[in-house]
Amino acid sequence: MTAIFTNDWITRSAEILFRGATPPDSGKFRLALANTATLTRVSLLADFISSELLPNNGYVRQAANFSGDGSYNTGDQRHEMPTLAPSFTASGGSLQFQTAFIIADSVATASKSFTNSNVNAVTNKITIASHGFANGDKLVFTADSLATLPGGIASGTVYTVASATTNDFEIGIDITNTGSGTFRARCANGSIVALFVEDSPITVPDGQSYSYQIPVVALNSGYVNGS
Repeated sequence: MTAIFTNDWITRSAEILFRGATPPDSGKFRLALANTATLTRVSLLADFISSELLPNNGYVRQAANFSGDGSYNTGDQRHEMPTLAPSFTASGGSLQFQTAFIIADSVATASKSFTNSNVNAVTNKITIASHGFANGDKLVFTADSLATLPGGIASGTVYTVASATTNDFEIGIDITNTGSGTFRARCANGSIVALFVEDSPITVPDGQSYSYQIPVVALNSGYVNGS
């Protein structure tokens, strides 16, 4: 397995450390799974979210909460955070993935499904019963197999929820047609922290679990230990 911090996280870390930006909520780190190994440290937020597994066969984003602030290792000159240990359990079928990634400032919901009958090209509203989205939330839209996204909605684009009510919302664009088939409104709040790419796809059989053990350390960039 290859573990990599993303460029986005490096940028955010610099903003927090040197410019005083607000750090992520420590209770909103979550580990997600993707069905591809093509994601890299320079992939965009929309790339990660578009590749995330659908909420089938028991898949849900797993909390990756830090149990404390960790401690400084004086020998290796680095700060070590408590190890994260999220676990995924397959239910009703197997789970298959090849990349896992941590999302900071995320929400628990991965995605909501809807069809072209839920899209109103006159009012520009999308109707999903009890969707749970709030104004300002970020969404990426994808189309299922043989489906076509509504006119005006582009894949790979992050949209912002507006005019949200319990059962419908807008995304600040003019929807020109309702498209066809089934779509996914994928939750894109937050920032991608790190990714973990397996050498080959992992299959978790129905009824079994797969756990990650993720140590997180922050190195002292002014110190080099060893030769």
